[in-house]
Amino acid sequence: MTLNPPTTIQFKAATQKVAVNGRITTRKKAWIVRLTALTLISQVIFFNLQQGIELGDPLVIYSTLMPIHALIVMAIGWFFYRNPAKGKAGTDLVSVIIPVYNQKAMIEIVIDAIYQSTYSNIEIIAVNDGSTDGSKEILDQIQRKHPSLKVIHKKNEGKRKAVAEGFYSSNGRYVVLIDSDSVIDKHAITELMKAFNSNPKVGAVVGEAKVWNYRKCLLTKCQDVWYDYAFNIHKTTESVFGSVMCCSGCLASYRREAIENFIPYWVEAKIHNSDDRDLTSYAIAIPWAKKELAPISQKLLESSAQYDDAEDRILTAQAMVEWKSVYVATAVVYTDVPEKLRGYIKQQTRWKKGYVRSNFFVSSFFWKKNPLMAMIFYTEFMTTFTAPLIATIVLFYEPVILGRFWIPFVFIMGSLLTGLAQGLDYKFRVPKTKNWKYKPLMNLVASFVLSWLVFPALWNYRKNQWLTR
Repeated sequence: MTLNPPTTIQFKAATQKVAVNGRITTRKKAWIVRLTALTLISQVIFFNLQQGIELGDPLVIYSTLMPIHALIVMAIGWFFYRNPAKGKAGTDLVSVIIPVYNQKAMIEIVIDAIYQSTYSNIEIIAVNDGSTDGSKEILDQIQRKHPSLKVIHKKNEGKRKAVAEGFYSSNGRYVVLIDSDSVIDKHAITELMKAFNSNPKVGAVVGEAKVWNYRKCLLTKCQDVWYDYAFNIHKTTESVFGSVMCCSGCLASYRREAIENFIPYWVEAKIHNSDDRDLTSYAIAIPWAKKELAPISQKLLESSAQYDDAEDRILTAQAMVEWKSVYVATAVVYTDVPEKLRGYIKQQTRWKKGYVRSNFFVSSFFWKKNPLMAMIFYTEFMTTFTAPLIATIVLFYEPVILGRFWIPFVFIMGSLLTGLAQGLDYKFRVPKTKNWKYKPLMNLVASFVLSWLVFPALWNYRKNQWLTR
């Protein structure tokens, strides 16, 4: 697939605006829709709880967990998020690492976009992980066009080792990871650096991911509106507490000291499915949790020997302090998403594995974080495993076995109402979008289809995969 890079006008048309005070701007009528939606969803939840209590049915009561979670996330994201990119970007060296595997269609566009960045003090490292589609030759050609580009060719060993190879070859105080199918806006790195420099406690920053091929088909249109929810409602909520759970690989950035002690352990791990979440989880973990996650053995010290001062840095592991992770709405990246159902399901299964694995670790210390954010986290993690049960209860047990046919109707209407509110919110923030109307559909897909992927994710828990397609 050959794609032409979007113009500056297209970039501006597809993004939202952020006010000087950090609030994501939207139309006044959006606030009416938001308040109305929160009120109606609260009424649906109250009705379900009331009916569950009157009927003495704990299953009906339990089925309200997901809408309650959605209600809290929307309220916090809408009312309390402020963009953390404030002040000056600074002049520190930033190392941009691009792990590459069979991405000849887009890799030149990806690298060209980075070279157009308004932040000038960068080094770009592309690590070819044994590509077989001609990416190696294309990277060599790109290096002739951009002599400062550092290209590393290695045998195929997986994304983690490709990232680690780039990390060990880098010199920047800050590290930006960009997938080889993701195109950054020219201001993205500058905005990320503003967030780092505005708060010395921030160890990880993620930007907003927009769908590159959002016009291609129904599936990509649905993913476009889902990405908007994931970043501009869900990650905004997590960012309020400084606890963004996953800095997505399409545009993730870290202070070097926040992850450098974890890299040796990470690269030697046998499981390679939760790259983004592993790094993010480590960056926000408290010191004792880091010790449990990454016991630095002599073998791991040897594995990091190629890194200039690895020995000194790794020995400081126990002195690491707690970091925050935040979402920057003004750092935009465009990522290519699956266009076929098979590729999409494969991607979602892989992501589910990463989510489950990393959250098992995070759950060991997250209760020490902000109580409200901890409640959101544990509720969401619990419903990952129980969502299929809720779907079965709502669609089969209650109406077929108990004859309560109103329950699936109320549940589905609540899901559609939530999706409509989230979709309209997208429309009000980005007026030119046409995909907002697909959010109600995506809510149903998430509740009744994607929730079941937890089973193949657990079944293939130890299977290694490089990328998703």
